[in-house]
Amino acid sequence: MTALHIAVEGDAGWVELTAGTTGDIHRFRAPDLREAARRTASSDRPAFVDIELYLAESVPQAFAGLRRARPGWRPGATGETLLHAGTAATAIGLLRDIAAVGVADGVTLRPADPSVSAAGLLDELLPALRARGLVEVRSRGLSGTCQSPLRVSGGDK
Repeated sequence: MTALHIAVEGDAGWVELTAGTTGDIHRFRAPDLREAARRTASSDRPAFVDIELYLAESVPQAFAGLRRARPGWRPGATGETLLHAGTAATAIGLLRDIAAVGVADGVTLRPADPSVSAAGLLDELLPALRARGLVEVRSRGLSGTCQSPLRVSGGDK
């Protein structure tokens, strides 16, 4: 089993939602998963890659919403930070893939739309994570969350 630690960044700063990371971390942005894996492999500390999320009820709605929030954005475009536009289920698929192949030790989730708060992002994502048994929420809100790392079956890191 490989664990992926999950954190969020919002108005309250950086907050890890999963238990287990101690000491300093190496937090970074990467334009793609290959670069994220390279930076993780060269880190001597737990590596957390930033991922900007834009979530909607469907992938087409997410794409349309992100185009409104970021004129000029198009699917497949790369920037300095990983960006996922989709549903809570597709975001979970991405997190599982990151964990399964050891792209990073953890992720920092950030809203891709500045009008969405980190708490709003979690309101969309946490129910799906809980429903799939990927996190155990002991308390709600950014100020006191502590859950288990996302665990997936599959290879070693």
